[in-house]
Amino acid sequence: MKAEYKCKNMRGYNIHFLGENNVVEIPDFKKCIDDVAINKETAKSELDYIYYSVIQSKSRRVPIISASNIYRTKFEKVDRLGSFKKDNRLNDGEQLTSNDYKCFNTIKAAAIEKGHMTKREDVQWDLKGVEKDAQKAAISTFFYPNAAPQHDSLNNGPWKYLENSVIIKGRVSSPAKISVFTGPVLDNLDPEFKVKLHDGTIFKIPILFWKVIYYLKNDGNLYKAGFLMGQINPLRKDDLINEIGFREFGVEEKISSLKPFLEFKEDENYQVPVSLIEGLTKLKFQNAIDRHADIKPTALKLEEVQIRSFGETILDQPLPFEITGLLV
Repeated sequence: MKAEYKCKNMRGYNIHFLGENNVVEIPDFKKCIDDVAINKETAKSELDYIYYSVIQSKSRRVPIISASNIYRTKFEKVDRLGSFKKDNRLNDGEQLTSNDYKCFNTIKAAAIEKGHMTKREDVQWDLKGVEKDAQKAAISTFFYPNAAPQHDSLNNGPWKYLENSVIIKGRVSSPAKISVFTGPVLDNLDPEFKVKLHDGTIFKIPILFWKVIYYLKNDGNLYKAGFLMGQINPLRKDDLINEIGFREFGVEEKISSLKPFLEFKEDENYQVPVSLIEGLTKLKFQNAIDRHADIKPTALKLEEVQIRSFGETILDQPLPFEITGLLV
């Protein structure tokens, strides 16, 4: 059976998705270009799937960027299918494998999960309402270049609820279309996982994950919002990482993946200026209005609610929490 990335509608992320006058490019990654894994079929940086694309780090074996287009009103509710597989357009040493995740979980079973960067539900839509095609798009998210190791308390907690609160539940009030960029912060100071990969390689596990959304508001302007979520505490609690000298920051390391959590509580998650994400990732994001630009990182809270209205039709299962404190 051929891999899903061979599907005829494998067009990847669309920069014109929000309209010809509101082009949203994949963030500029030229400062990371030496670490980008090259698509062997196209000789380009992008790995295109259905409605999303990935820029992969060849040294860290996880995404630098996963870029997706979400069409909320075209969402199709289909069965959850798919299991993670390697992408043959990359070399084996440039992506993680099922054997690597088995290694991660030899310390504590099921602690580390394959965390989707572009969620299955993000691309589970079809313009013509064809469920089969929506399901193909959802299945196309199950490739290792679209995943990063996440502790289950993050993957099944705040990470899951963030996008549903911001996008699906309708905190962004009216647009049917959203463009989303997601990825791990890949920092040289990231801790080493205590178990090596299956090929004997040391793996530095990301401790911060970022998300930037783009959307149009009723005033016709393009907006963006940035978020950071971390997993340092559960990694420490389960004794999964080595952190020798991890808190000794020199002048050359003023901006690092732990720096935001040295100034704020480490067990919280934040809405942040997109400029902070740019500093952490070395990426450059498209210009747009950031209502959080001049506000220090704001803690987001999980609040138990009964999610209603739009969310009830789009989610496979109702979620018991939403994230509050958002500025969009």
